[in-house]
Amino acid sequence: MKNQQPSPGPWRPVLALILVGAGVLSLARLCPPEGWNVAGTVVKLTVPEALAPYLLPEVQQPIVHRWAPEDLQDLLNEYDAQLAASEETDAAAVDSTTPSASPPLGVSDTLHSKATLAPHSAAGPPLDSATKRRFDPPKVAIDIPSAEAFDRFPQALRVRIPESAQSRFDSLFQRLDEGSPISVLHYGDSQIEGDRISGTLRHKWQERWGGYGPGIQPPVPLVQSFALSQTQNGSWKRHTRFGRRDTTDQDENYGLLASYATATLTKGDRACLTLQPERRAHGSFGQWDGLSIWHDSVAVESVVFLNGQPVDTLWAGDPAGQLRFTTPRQSASSAPKSEVCFDAAPPRLFAVHPIGAGVQWHAVAMRGSSGTLFRKLHRPTYAKQLQRIDPDLIVLQFGGNTVPYCKDSLAAQRYAGWLGRQIQLFQSLTPEAAILVIGPSDMAEKKGLDWTPFPQLLSVRDAIKKVSFDVGAAHWDLLDVMGGVGSMPAWVQAEPALAGADHVHLTPLGAKKVGALLDRALWAEFRSWQQRSKPVPMTRLSPRAPQEVPSNSSLQHVP
Repeated sequence: MKNQQPSPGPWRPVLALILVGAGVLSLARLCPPEGWNVAGTVVKLTVPEALAPYLLPEVQQPIVHRWAPEDLQDLLNEYDAQLAASEETDAAAVDSTTPSASPPLGVSDTLHSKATLAPHSAAGPPLDSATKRRFDPPKVAIDIPSAEAFDRFPQALRVRIPESAQSRFDSLFQRLDEGSPISVLHYGDSQIEGDRISGTLRHKWQERWGGYGPGIQPPVPLVQSFALSQTQNGSWKRHTRFGRRDTTDQDENYGLLASYATATLTKGDRACLTLQPERRAHGSFGQWDGLSIWHDSVAVESVVFLNGQPVDTLWAGDPAGQLRFTTPRQSASSAPKSEVCFDAAPPRLFAVHPIGAGVQWHAVAMRGSSGTLFRKLHRPTYAKQLQRIDPDLIVLQFGGNTVPYCKDSLAAQRYAGWLGRQIQLFQSLTPEAAILVIGPSDMAEKKGLDWTPFPQLLSVRDAIKKVSFDVGAAHWDLLDVMGGVGSMPAWVQAEPALAGADHVHLTPLGAKKVGALLDRALWAEFRSWQQRSKPVPMTRLSPRAPQEVPSNSSLQHVP
């Protein structure tokens, strides 16, 4: 009888496939994000998203320290103590022989005198139509800090500036030191909604370096800020490129704020926008010398009224541009209104800009945005409006809306890559502007009876930080500033509360604290620039005059 070889079992091909698959997955785990270069060809292997949580160790739920409110208070007290130590060291290093008519600026918040630092009285300079109005802050001396003072600054609060971005920040600090007009464009998600965080920074920068005005505003805001009270009369509609986008929009022509407003009205009605200084706002916020209305091309003829008086006409066929006109000096104490009306449906309005002077801090809140939409906007319109602002500093504060939806570290890296391309867009359009990226805060989700940090929070923070440095932008780590992963519950439980019950958003008080800490961080970098450049202590010269505002009430079309 002939011997027969046993036939291979059906399990052998299956085993072979399993072994091959395991080998490929192992190589995918080892593959760097940029891939391998094989004979000039880039080869990338990635782990399927469905398997990533089980195969990538870095995406596992972190084990974190549970902060208590008293721990948070200890941390904030330690920040205050270190800041005070650095400022005392700075003050001690001042040459006592250097004449100074006022205390060293920025040594301590308690040293700021409104009588000394206010740009001018609420009434403002005389509105002489024959004279160009100037913004003249007080002449004060800023002393060179000591290296020891900067070393004492809390490391967790430091703004990390890569070498590739240092020259742009040096230029920003130089302009601040010279007293030049400064424009800051601060984009962010709902953490800055209502002018939270940004309002504190605007106040401190205008107090320190001079300025007035609330910055650019949407015609129809989603949330009222504490800088302005805005109302509308008529059937106005708000269109946004972020959040719940209006699907009826057939183009990407949203402008600088990634939003615009339209109005419909029946015959005999008027569509009106009213701006009034918010009485609770800082005094400098409620001051402006004119209004600028940014609009799209005009389709329907419309008479424009200012405070009930006809001042000009928008003619059908007029190109996109802006309307500029003077107003009486606004003051938060008297809180007068500026009302702009249209007797026919106006073109889409991109922005309303109360015209100020000195430091201008423009805050643009985008609820629900991940900050990856700028490259999608209609480029000619966006670039032109960005040039109107001509920012010296661009702040991008995003990531919080991405953290809950990131399944693994690969998703975090993809998001950071998209964000990096937005930064590169700003660099191409505003090559001289410094760019600061603020990472997400601590965030928590409720699991059972406990609040637990989102699994990919660290992955998103780390990816944002890396891409910021890679493309030449600075980074401020809000997560570390708050106390790291797991600190949010302590911010919520603090007395008074510094964060909301959703364990995501800061309260107005918490936002004010964060804004003050960021201001100190940027102030420390300014002092470091002084130390490196070693300027001769001198009285600051008056800044250049802001762009002249037309002296009459006639609207002007400006491209």
